[in-house]
Amino acid sequence: MQRNSRATISQTGLPESKNTFDFSPESGAQSKRAPSNIFKPILLLDLDNTLTDTRAWFADFILASTAELASAFAADTSVVNDQFAEVASTTTLHEYAYIVEAIASKLRIQRTLSFEKIEMISEQFWQRFDQAHRKIELYDGVIETLKRIRVRYESLEIIILTDSPEWVALQRLSLTGLLPLVDGVVAIRTEEPALKHKGYQRCITAARQRVERAMSKIQTEHLALNLAIPASFAKPSSAGIELIINRLGAMPGQVIICGDKDSKEGKAAAQWRMQEAKQGKKDNPIHFVRANYGNHDLHHPRYRELGEHISSLKISAKNGAPELVSNSIERFEHLQSSLSEILERTGSEFAAVHKLGSLVAYRANGLFNGLTDKRSLEQNAIARPVTAMLSTR
Repeated sequence: MQRNSRATISQTGLPESKNTFDFSPESGAQSKRAPSNIFKPILLLDLDNTLTDTRAWFADFILASTAELASAFAADTSVVNDQFAEVASTTTLHEYAYIVEAIASKLRIQRTLSFEKIEMISEQFWQRFDQAHRKIELYDGVIETLKRIRVRYESLEIIILTDSPEWVALQRLSLTGLLPLVDGVVAIRTEEPALKHKGYQRCITAARQRVERAMSKIQTEHLALNLAIPASFAKPSSAGIELIINRLGAMPGQVIICGDKDSKEGKAAAQWRMQEAKQGKKDNPIHFVRANYGNHDLHHPRYRELGEHISSLKISAKNGAPELVSNSIERFEHLQSSLSEILERTGSEFAAVHKLGSLVAYRANGLFNGLTDKRSLEQNAIARPVTAMLSTR
């Protein structure tokens, strides 16, 4: 893994000293902060079931894989599935790089199998994952739509904000050809488990090296943001949104988040609005675009079966309503028209306010310097009603 091209964020939101790099411009880091006077529109995209049809792929992979894992451990499949759900709930990750080691430790498999054997079982599990991962599919029109959006809105920053682990997200984006089309990836950091038996350290090291080898093959030099954040920052927390906006800068009112879940992207957007409102920034909203197509097959028998076997993957009956949905789209291609509507409307509003503010500033500057020429008087005459307009808002 290229340690100097990746950043991790601590629980406090500050870069950690271990396996991190300085965020200063001269460090060559891929996390860049925009100058305070430069604002760009930002599009935050969820990855799973918004860009990729992850649910269908994962349902096919996970039940077969946990059954094989149970066979290798000589354990009941239901017991392994329960442990899988517990680890996933604790880490918030269903593609946890140390899932085999964590389950083995919980079931005390080291009593019947050597650590070398556990390491081999883990390697086989992730080999199956790699083979299956290559079959993951994009929703129709994703590549073409993103290309059109990039051409039309050259200043738009497209950032992936996902609750998948960082290494899986980058691999998924690379496998599907999406990585060159985005400007940043913000995903969940993979923490190593604190397993009691010291013999597992060899297995943990092997698993970490496997992830590092996979990451070293992915080209990320073009990314403006490439961050791994704590699980506590996962959606529906708005911490990830705040982090991205603080790093890149954003034009007021021109932040859009698109995802399939009201309970995640919708709530994260709602939390961001509340925080901004508390700070008196009511004119700096975030727009939630719901990807309805990502939920079209929620009640497919295959997914119901998955939830019955692995409780952490059970589909909730309640999705939760966000405070505001700017648009709902039935196909990813519809995102372009939603973007056009939001960016053009909010761009015009921002330009109008910015123009009014400039006129007021010009008038104040002219009066301060005692300007009395005809041109200054004309500008002052224009600015007076502007001041009155602002004072009544």
